Amino acid sequence: MIEGNLMSFYQKLGLRRVINARSYSTKAGGSLMSPAVIQAMKEAAESFVRIKDLQEAAGRVIAEVTGAEAGYVTSGAAAGLTLGMAGCVTIFV
Repeated sequence: MIEGNLMSFYQKLGLRRVINARSYSTKAGGSLMSPAVIQAMKEAAESFVRIKDLQEAAGRVIAEVTGAEAGYVTSGAAAGLTLGMAGCVTIFV
């Protein structure tokens, strides 16, 4: 059902479906979302929260799951790499 709606949307834009043989790739649309992720996004879209509070809560979950000291959600890989490099540079300054 969702896929059909998306394809009609993409078809309206004149786009064709591709087979993603690259795994996760931004050039191929990133990744398909599981029903659980879609449901969580739907629930999140029904409320407002302070982004600072959400970022802190997400950071705690990321740290717990990965065993890291802290975690941070970024808008994409490039932003994450930029923050990582900034952290490395501050060590040597």
